[in-house]
Amino acid sequence: MPRERPQPAAFEPRWLERSLNRYLLAGLLFMVVLVGGFIGYRLREPSLRADAARAQRVDYTKIGHQLFEASCAECHGENGSGGGTAPTLNSRQFLSGASDAQIHALIAGGISGTAMPAWGLDFGGTLTDEQVQQIVTYLRSLAAHAPSVPAWRQSGRAASR
Repeated sequence: MPRERPQPAAFEPRWLERSLNRYLLAGLLFMVVLVGGFIGYRLREPSLRADAARAQRVDYTKIGHQLFEASCAECHGENGSGGGTAPTLNSRQFLSGASDAQIHALIAGGISGTAMPAWGLDFGGTLTDEQVQQIVTYLRSLAAHAPSVPAWRQSGRAASR
C-alpha cells in the first residue's frame, strides 16, 4: 500500500489568490461593460449619422441660398425661377433630369460658349468645392415644389418673347 506523501505548501498565499480573483472579476466586468458600450454605440450610430446628415443638409441649403442670391440670381432669377438671361433652374424638368454631380460640374466648370462662367476655384472661379456643393444642395431643395417649365433651357427673357 503506497504511503501518502505530504503535500507541498501552496505556492501563493491565500490572500494573494483572493486578490487576484477580485482583479480578474473586475477585468471581466469591465470587458462586459465595454462590449455592451460598443453594441449600444453600434445600435445608435445610424440615427446619429442621419441626424448629422440632416443638419448638414439644412445648413448647406441655407448657405447655398445665400450664395445663389449673391452669385447666380442676377442671371437665373430669384430662387432660380428664371426671368434673367439664363435658364430656369427651379424647374421639375431640370431638377429631375440632372444629377448632383452634373449640376456641380456645370457650376464649377461653367459652360463654354455661353455667359455661364466657371465658379469653381479649380477653374478660375471664386467658389470652393464645398460652396458649389452648398449651391447644389440649395437647388436640390427646390425640387419638392418645382413647377413644370418645359422650356427651362431658354432664358427667362427669351421665353417671354
